[in-house]
Amino acid sequence: MKYHNVDGINVLLEKTPKTPRIAVNFFFKTDKKEKFFGVNALLARLLLQGTKKYSAVELSKEFEEECIDITFKAKQDYIKASLIFLNEDFKKAMVLFKELMLNSTFDDFEKEIIKIKGEIISDLDNPKMKLTDALIRNMYPIHPYGSVHTRILEDIDKISKNDIISAHQDILNSQKAVSIVGDINQNDVLEYLKSEYSFMATSQSKDEVEDIFELNEDKNIWLTKNDASQAQIIQGWIIESFKSDKCAKYAVLNNILGSSGLSSRLFVNLRDKQGLAYTVRSQYETLLHSGIFNMYIGTAPTNIEKSLKGFEDELRKLAQTPPDEIELQGAKENLSGRMKYFTQNNAQIASVYGYNYIMGLGLDYNEEFIAEINKVEAKSVSEMAQKLLEAHKVTAIIAPEVYKPNNF
Repeated sequence: MKYHNVDGINVLLEKTPKTPRIAVNFFFKTDKKEKFFGVNALLARLLLQGTKKYSAVELSKEFEEECIDITFKAKQDYIKASLIFLNEDFKKAMVLFKELMLNSTFDDFEKEIIKIKGEIISDLDNPKMKLTDALIRNMYPIHPYGSVHTRILEDIDKISKNDIISAHQDILNSQKAVSIVGDINQNDVLEYLKSEYSFMATSQSKDEVEDIFELNEDKNIWLTKNDASQAQIIQGWIIESFKSDKCAKYAVLNNILGSSGLSSRLFVNLRDKQGLAYTVRSQYETLLHSGIFNMYIGTAPTNIEKSLKGFEDELRKLAQTPPDEIELQGAKENLSGRMKYFTQNNAQIASVYGYNYIMGLGLDYNEEFIAEINKVEAKSVSEMAQKLLEAHKVTAIIAPEVYKPNNF
């Protein structure tokens, strides 16, 4: 992947000869705080709901007839548009995308609010979704990263069409990048962007979102579901973002603890040996202004306190006794293999390298991070486990009321 600056447009290009489809990703950094929770999510949906030239139905027909796959996603730190299309349809796809970005009318604003409310209510019928919502909401009570389903439901009727128009203008004035991967002619692509895509020239706008790397207290959240046949437990910590030198260490800890499937410690010790879990895992998510580490288990309601103790015991074992060389090396190889696996096709390459660039990580980040993983020592894994034991956390449980522990 090579970087080009064309009249202020940040362009990442990779030629992959003899591939039939081109992948294009557009990244718009969301460095302004939303006026209301859900503004960016609503904006991302409305960008496909009609322009001055095309109705929503006509747009859908245009994309379908040209076999152009397009999606918009609003994430914590950016909005991403992803396009995949046949090589010969490059200009057609780019013309349509330009139409979406510059001429969307947002006329279906009220209809889309009704749709998103219905989808959120349906999602929250899923106990695991409701549990995760409670975790993130309580981890980030006043931070933009707390934009979860329940908060969006509370705010969405306050959002006006003018709020959407304003948010749209914000992303057009934000830091931006386009990543293009396929059997392309580099000079032709750059010339096209230069002549037709001046709106993608980036702006160095100030990031209004604060860093947050820790909680100031423990929180225990209980959600009653009396007809549940199992209890679901999630426990989470706010930790440093990917800007920290601890990132690779947490990644190795996560792999050993619970993200490597059947061989992970949580799976072996809580599920296989103790029979506590239907499902058990850990997860580490890196964001621009924060990081999230969590452990999750689905278990019999009678096992709630045993499961919470199991989480603590597994962290304490790693804190007190570093992993041996075999386990450590296995985690490193697993992580390195996964990172290489996720850049196998044009769509993955465009997404990964575009994300790395817009987050300020650089085009060599994957290789650099693999190198950092390989430097992680066993004692560093123990240090990260100890750090979690000492840090404040949020614990959320959904289960029948009769099984509620005394401290919830």
